[in-house]
Amino acid sequence: MRAPPMSIEPILLSQNPALLPVVAMWYFTQWGRHVPGRSHDDECQRLEVFLHDGALPLLLIALDNGEPVAAAQLKFHERTEHPEREHWLGGVYVCPSHRGRGLAARLIEELMARAAALGVRDVYLQTEADDGGLYRRLGWTPLESVTHAGGSPVRILWRRLAPR
Repeated sequence: MRAPPMSIEPILLSQNPALLPVVAMWYFTQWGRHVPGRSHDDECQRLEVFLHDGALPLLLIALDNGEPVAAAQLKFHERTEHPEREHWLGGVYVCPSHRGRGLAARLIEELMARAAALGVRDVYLQTEADDGGLYRRLGWTPLESVTHAGGSPVRILWRRLAPR
């Protein structure tokens, strides 16, 4: 059976702060529960930095007919060993019911356009996909392989944004 057509609207978390606990639950379930001692409340607190308008960091949420279905962040200093790498894409999450429809790519591209409009030139990310996966297909360049704080190997990728 074919999925119904999506009517996607990207909004900033600051436009609808009531979505913060929903996004926090996605992040906690996907990544946070693997960190000893971390809770859903911790995830909520970590996301409060995105509750502002018009400046970095940004958390973009995709709404499908008004329902939140995906999120992505542009944040500062994901990894501290390279302080010159200031801007990082992270928290890319798509609800299982909406995966495989290109939604992550659409959300990432919208976030990168907003970042470029704010003067961001270089964006980094870390992924467990050694070949870069989706990010490589979207024009990201592999830089190095490192070990995540949790002990797993990750690949660092980079993308230069066109100035606006």
